[in-house]
Amino acid sequence: MKELSFVSKVRNITRTYGTGFYRATLLFPQSKKEDVWTLYAFVRLPDEMIDMEHDKMISTANLAKWTLEWKEILTGKKIENDILQQTKILFGTYHIPHEYSFAFLDAMKQDLTVDRYHTYAELEQYMYGSASVVGYIISYIIGFEEGALPFARALGEAMQMANILRDVREDYEERNRIYIPKEDMNRFSVTEENIRNHKVTSEWKSLMKFEIARTRELFKKGNAGIYMLQKDGRKAVYAASIIYEAILDEIEKQQYDVFKKRARVSTTKKTLLITKALCKKNL
Repeated sequence: MKELSFVSKVRNITRTYGTGFYRATLLFPQSKKEDVWTLYAFVRLPDEMIDMEHDKMISTANLAKWTLEWKEILTGKKIENDILQQTKILFGTYHIPHEYSFAFLDAMKQDLTVDRYHTYAELEQYMYGSASVVGYIISYIIGFEEGALPFARALGEAMQMANILRDVREDYEERNRIYIPKEDMNRFSVTEENIRNHKVTSEWKSLMKFEIARTRELFKKGNAGIYMLQKDGRKAVYAASIIYEAILDEIEKQQYDVFKKRARVSTTKKTLLITKALCKKNL
């Protein structure tokens, strides 16, 4: 049984950093809701260590400390870190393979050393750790039929890609990262100059249309597997999916100009999408 102070802590982390995701989690039953918040805190805090700290030496040290403490907690050592302690309980309760947690932490470490991706295959390998394994873990929390995990992987990639396309300017200017694969940029004659100088050319629009179409296919595949989850978790996952896919709608409304302003799904739109998920029949 989690203490109320801990539940409040992980709820606030989720609500602060993942507003759309948080709204979707409210459709889970209470116990699963709290477990998903715990997981979110476990993955979000290392992500913040990397993204919000501009000194890579400090980021590296903080991530190494978090990873070491996680390893020590898994071996039974007492560490004063309630999020890691509760995450260990979560992994044990649902029999979640520990390898998923280390795949995620490896992806966070990769963000410290890799800032360009040459092919989509390379990006997929990164997204396996940064997004797909998170989908796997949530599937374990919800409960799933055999064969469901490939769909969870697709949905995790789709959500990650939606974030990548939304955050092109932020990733480049604040972290010197370009996640859009070089092979895709070359295909549409887009250069780093487009991003550096915020050039929304016809070539840039073609590139974004291509990436959005691929991402929508991932959402389509991921959504097809929601029926393989236990019933009490389906609406929450569907709500998260359509909220993240709505980011693509906003990018299109902005005529693919992700530089002028961040593509945001409004609070009103999120509420409508949550209602849509609640009212979806046969889910």
